[in-house]
Amino acid sequence: MARRRDGDRVLGPYHERDKWRIVVIDRGGERVSRFFEAEGEARKAKHIAERDLEEIGGMTVLEAIEAYEMHQREDKKDKIRSVRDTVYRLGLLFTDGDTLVSGLTPKRCEALYDDLKHRPTKYDKPFAVDSLKNIVAEAKTFMNWCVSDRGWLRANPLMGIKVEGKRRHRKPQLREDEARKWVTKALELADGGDPGAVAALVALLMAFRASEVVKRVVRDLDDEGHILVVEDAKTPAGNRRMKVPLVLRPLLLSLAAGKQPSERLFGNHWRDWVRKAVVRICRLAGVPTVTAHSMRGLHSTLAMAAGESSHAVAAALGHESPRTTLQSYATVESVAAGRQQRVASLLFRGVSRGPTRRNIVPQSFRRNENAALRRRFP
Repeated sequence: MARRRDGDRVLGPYHERDKWRIVVIDRGGERVSRFFEAEGEARKAKHIAERDLEEIGGMTVLEAIEAYEMHQREDKKDKIRSVRDTVYRLGLLFTDGDTLVSGLTPKRCEALYDDLKHRPTKYDKPFAVDSLKNIVAEAKTFMNWCVSDRGWLRANPLMGIKVEGKRRHRKPQLREDEARKWVTKALELADGGDPGAVAALVALLMAFRASEVVKRVVRDLDDEGHILVVEDAKTPAGNRRMKVPLVLRPLLLSLAAGKQPSERLFGNHWRDWVRKAVVRICRLAGVPTVTAHSMRGLHSTLAMAAGESSHAVAAALGHESPRTTLQSYATVESVAAGRQQRVASLLFRGVSRGPTRRNIVPQSFRRNENAALRRRFP
């Protein structure tokens, strides 16, 4: 049994009018008074409180986080990546692992959150609202576990903390003209043997998550390069078999040549490698810098604008619900444009209106200056 540290104690009982009072003081200095009808009840409650303090008084935050990590791995069977992300976020808020769990009072947690808000990230910028909300949400879940599952705390000290601001649901996306320049440069690099450019193109043309790109092995490239299989995705809906665009097929087959079936298709990289490749191509193409995740949004925007249904786009992105696609990926304008195209197709069904192209690559590739791209996208 862990030893109780100095500062955790129970005072009393004190006779006050017709009641008996005990005072529980934790290491953080917070005082909680409890009243009883009889002295015997007060003494019994004091004995129980002292026993509880004796059991949890020596539990540090670091020990509690380690126990929580084991709970997620062994009891909940969460994915390793998800568990690591949780532990990382908890470490951002609870910076002093030697702090006792019993010392996490609402006042102390408020100070920890205030420090987090004003602490610069590794990019020397404040934490974004989305990041703060994610960190606090993870921490609240952790504290609830400490209360309900382990009994290390009587109440969640984080419940009073609210993160001000709204989440940003859509990443900035390239415009169509900018996307054409980006694709031109990416294909030029890919033809020159740049695997990062191929990975970036997969993120755009197949709407893969960066983690899904880097985890692909040679055997995932199936049916002579016509299919790319995703297994062990972020969600069950993310497990899917995707048709490889013609422009990507020779590039992926070239990467797979000479490798064993279990080898990584793109080599051993962290998911951040795809983001860096996208950013590098943006700079070389002279377009605004966006992230790899933004490419998934651009894919959904172009697909929705071309008339694809939200369910079809959600399936391609590996989303469990089209609501996620519409809320955080496709732009409002693309949804409206797709709706207009579907309405027009119904109204003018059977009426000759000229050739129709249903391709992710815009029709303006027909221009002479885009001849190289036009040959790639028939």
